[in-house]
Amino acid sequence: MSKSDAINRPDISIAGDGKRSRWQRFFLYPTVAGALIGAVPTGLDYYKAFVHDIDFQDVRHAEEQRRLWVKNFACAQNISYQQVKTQADTLVQVGACANGDVLIEVVPAKGNRILEWISLERLQTASAVSGLSFVSRANAAIASQVPDRQLGRTGTRVAQGTTSIKCQKMQGQTKIIRIVQEGSKCFREEISVMKGAVLSRKPVSCSASCG
Repeated sequence: MSKSDAINRPDISIAGDGKRSRWQRFFLYPTVAGALIGAVPTGLDYYKAFVHDIDFQDVRHAEEQRRLWVKNFACAQNISYQQVKTQADTLVQVGACANGDVLIEVVPAKGNRILEWISLERLQTASAVSGLSFVSRANAAIASQVPDRQLGRTGTRVAQGTTSIKCQKMQGQTKIIRIVQEGSKCFREEISVMKGAVLSRKPVSCSASCG
């Protein structure tokens, strides 16, 4: 090989001892690091979905619900509900905090109770109602109690709620224990803030504590 060929031919080889040139390191390592860092949030979401037994696509929403429970914990214990009850005995309770955040609880005649926080920021967006995750679940709960021919003409009754929270406490990072009084009866509820549902509900004495 002539001296001129050696000068004109670019050196594209990589040193056998594994060393990279300054420019190779500049382009290669940030690319690898970026790929690894970019994959971390997805991996964490899959892990959280597995641990909390929720769908992968619901993880971010569940995290937001947990944040709102923590933010509005004191409000939730003293919240005043307005109630709407359908002829199918599906009860919808709506309570608002002073900061504008709203807690909605759907109580079907059968099945788990559904809870959903709506932040003031979401309420101020045009797509807030259509984007609520609990809407389809609530509709399914109502539909399961009412024949198709009755849907669309079910009457409702609106009243001031008689539900009050005697006490509540966080259990770990993802559950809330509370004693709920409804009229003269009291119940101990275990709420999953990640699933937005009452996992268990048992009658207790109205003097029972959340401990």
